[in-house]
Amino acid sequence: MYRTIVVGRGLIGSAAGRHLSELVDGVAVLGPDEPADYAGHTGVFASHYDEGRMTRVVDPDPSWAITAKRSIDRYAELEARSGIRFFTESGYLGIGDPGSDYLDRSEARGRELGADIERLDIAAMRARYPFLNLPDDADGLREGRNAGHISPRAMVRAQTEAARRQGADIVAEEAAAVRPVSGGVEVETAGGRVLKAERVLVAAGGFTDACGLSPVDLKLRVFGRTVVLARIDDDMAADFAGMPTMGHAATGAYILPPITYPDGNSYLKIGIGTTSDADLRSLADLQGWFKGAGSEANRRDFQAFLADLIPPLARCRHWHTATCVVAWTATGLPYIDHVLDDRIAVAVGGNGKGAKSSDDWGWLAARMVAGMDWDHPVEREKLRLPSTLR
Repeated sequence: MYRTIVVGRGLIGSAAGRHLSELVDGVAVLGPDEPADYAGHTGVFASHYDEGRMTRVVDPDPSWAITAKRSIDRYAELEARSGIRFFTESGYLGIGDPGSDYLDRSEARGRELGADIERLDIAAMRARYPFLNLPDDADGLREGRNAGHISPRAMVRAQTEAARRQGADIVAEEAAAVRPVSGGVEVETAGGRVLKAERVLVAAGGFTDACGLSPVDLKLRVFGRTVVLARIDDDMAADFAGMPTMGHAATGAYILPPITYPDGNSYLKIGIGTTSDADLRSLADLQGWFKGAGSEANRRDFQAFLADLIPPLARCRHWHTATCVVAWTATGLPYIDHVLDDRIAVAVGGNGKGAKSSDDWGWLAARMVAGMDWDHPVEREKLRLPSTLR
């Protein structure tokens, strides 16, 4: 019998497993590996099956900013402990919108936390980033040191390996059911195994409700998001030298510089949340979305937007789409809370920007499940389930 089973081996779940295994023994982290054949796969998927996510301290929300900083501050330690690199310090550029205070609020949070930031006017932006086509009234917020992008695939591998080295059992299976029983909790796997533990932490992201893994319906809003990738061949690489990760305030777009993917090619990526994003409620909905190519309308719109913002992309000969999902909570922050006495807890809800803060959300969840004091700048009440869900 385990002391704790973490159900879900994504960004938050793998972080929680790593931090729990530092605090207590008897930890198992349960979650499948990435399927080799998407089309033939009959189980769950995950959005961390990718090579690029933005990471930076600056954020208009203080809770996201502080958890990002605390996570980033541990990157080097995690890479050293696991022997797996996942962070690239490419820097970050926020592109402002004259009608928004997004950059002002982000700058304020960054300065409070000592981030390496500077405000840029249009002349400075054009000089530093000549590949951008920007209007005369644009401004920017640059974060240099410790900002850039992570490989979510590699970060999950790093968290998993660190947990393994600290004594945790890694169970590469899918959870089919989580059941409270006398004296603890049972977790049944899709393969029919039954694992027992004193406590369970469910960190299954957008699949949590669809798979019925929490005894409380969390009423997560899970949306399918289409991302567009432009292949940057060798004859284009010089155009993007020094490109940072970018956030575009007017559209909410996030843009990643060319990153090498498993096929050996480099891709520049864009994602934008839209009102047409698919609303995914069931396991079948989620499976169908991950197996598909996303929205063709999004592909056309995002490609046109990128070609206007970054004119060198007009020479790009190969474009394609990929899919991921975002899980939104009612609070705009993850739910990190017990849902059945002290036996079953949850840590779910990346709200479209969970990657950069995932290590710290996992740190918090681990301490909560281990029964330790809540010693964190984000108040516990902010991460509890709303009373309407209890």
